[in-house]
Amino acid sequence: MLGTFSDLALRYLSGTLGPVNEVGLNGYGGGTYNHWFQINITKPAWIIVSKDGPRPDYIQTSIYDLNQVPINGLPIFQADSVTDGLNNIGEVYYPYLDTAMSTQSDLYNTYKRIGLDRGDDRYFPLGAGSYLLCISSTRNERLNYNVGVVVEFAGADLFLALEDFDLFLQETTIDELTTLIIQSPVTVDTIISDVPGKLNGFTQDACAINAGVAVTVRPTSSWLIGQDTGTGPTQAADDNFLLEFGEGYLDTIHDHTLSEWRDAWNAQHHPDEKFPDLFIPLTNRP
Repeated sequence: MLGTFSDLALRYLSGTLGPVNEVGLNGYGGGTYNHWFQINITKPAWIIVSKDGPRPDYIQTSIYDLNQVPINGLPIFQADSVTDGLNNIGEVYYPYLDTAMSTQSDLYNTYKRIGLDRGDDRYFPLGAGSYLLCISSTRNERLNYNVGVVVEFAGADLFLALEDFDLFLQETTIDELTTLIIQSPVTVDTIISDVPGKLNGFTQDACAINAGVAVTVRPTSSWLIGQDTGTGPTQAADDNFLLEFGEGYLDTIHDHTLSEWRDAWNAQHHPDEKFPDLFIPLTNRP
């Protein structure tokens, strides 16, 4: 058995498949064409299997479900849910949409005409339970193999994507001494930053602009249209900011972070065991 997992885990499997010529109880021969590994997961997860070694095209990998629940391979953009490992209406999950493929990760279909699997890189959402990984040889000869296995669970961490800078500044109130307060509707042409000392603009809740009227925001200025959370019942704590997510938004995040994979490997292996390069192209975040 490979193990029982409840947190991110990485394994690098090595072995030799094929016939051998040796004397046995029933004659002359021996060897095997399949190696089996049992993987138990305590909650819904993904099992990522990637072939390595000198002749990966001659190795075939398969996953079998010991829970008597059919495993359905899904195209990379098909919706699925890992709430219980099954597809559920209303619980949509797009793990690679605009994340893995946009960074040229290897976790998407890459058709290979001459490959035994035709480059099929489908992923499988799996519920808690037991699974078998089978590594098989397709040749009638001795063959060494290396296979990387990642058992990955959905994370709860969130991040803010910034367009230009690795800096995020939070304002908890509107400073009217340095802010141009723009009332709605706007009835005259307005340029934000033309008023001395008023670098930025602010409009409470929403803003309507009359026909024929323009509001210009200088490159060094900004215009905030929303709530002033620094006063009143919606006041935010100094170390918090308010975010509003649409239904199902938190289920659309599934990144593969190289630093997290390295940390998991180092925690689970001897210091002399180098992190395999095989895993690097499977990640899409540093």
